[in-house]
Amino acid sequence: MRVATRYFVLLFLFASVAGIVYWFITYEAVGTILLLAFACTPAIIAVFAIRHGSMSGRRPEDDAEADPATEAGEVLGPFPAETVWPIFLVLGTIVTGASLVYGLILVPVGAALLVWAVLGFTRESRG
Repeated sequence: MRVATRYFVLLFLFASVAGIVYWFITYEAVGTILLLAFACTPAIIAVFAIRHGSMSGRRPEDDAEADPATEAGEVLGPFPAETVWPIFLVLGTIVTGASLVYGLILVPVGAALLVWAVLGFTRESRG
């Protein structure tokens, strides 16, 4: 069993126990349902991985003594350490989302910020 599958199983167990304990402490249905629904997601992923065998084989990340150089693949190119484009992407998303809720007057501004951020990401990643 791979490490990732174990993490999903442990996350399912944690969320299940937390949901059950939460119910007996508070007797509140909404929080309990949310915690138990949270437990369903890793359970679905873990069952899929175990049944289909996609996570059953030994992978390089499972070996504690692995050397990153032995599994190195193709060179992907440079990745910038610092960039400002995520800030503009978030601002564009917030402005667009808020304008869809409160009024369409700011949709062009939000869309422009989103396009500007995506173009900035693209230009930065190419050189």
